[in-house]
Amino acid sequence: MSKAKKATIEVGSDLDDWVSRSELKRQAEDYHSLGRTIMALSDSQRASLPMSDELQAAVTLANRIRHTKEGFRRQMQLVAKVLRNSDVDGIRTAIEQFKHRDKRADLESVKLEKLRDRIIKQGDSAVNEFLEQHPSADRQKLRQLTRQAAKEVKAEKPAKSFKELFKYIKSFNEQD
Repeated sequence: MSKAKKATIEVGSDLDDWVSRSELKRQAEDYHSLGRTIMALSDSQRASLPMSDELQAAVTLANRIRHTKEGFRRQMQLVAKVLRNSDVDGIRTAIEQFKHRDKRADLESVKLEKLRDRIIKQGDSAVNEFLEQHPSADRQKLRQLTRQAAKEVKAEKPAKSFKELFKYIKSFNEQD
């Protein structure tokens, strides 16, 4: 009788390097998603990203051929391929900074809109509070814009002074 040979299983570092097919697909989708995020950025934001020349060229070409469906799809695959060999952590960090900067700007804008509305509703008392915080502001111009904005709101006219008052308040907020 012949003896059956037993297969030997080696436990070693090869198993540690093994990555499942589904994990590879998730990584590929992650790179594609990052590529789509990069494409959604404005040109100035894209220019400030820490991208290699090859990635910059691939993104620029993808932006130019956006109108051709199949060509754009293939180019986005190339962008994802180049991203696999790039420093994606630096790119993701820069994108997160853009998002946080936008959120801060939105919060600041909401704060200024509330201040403008309070100045229009409360009148001179709110104007005086604003002038105490910003002594270089022109009292006459601020009161004039406040009166005109209140009239526009009552008459349901286009909000020209309303917007001017916001810009005026914003200019003093940026100085601080």
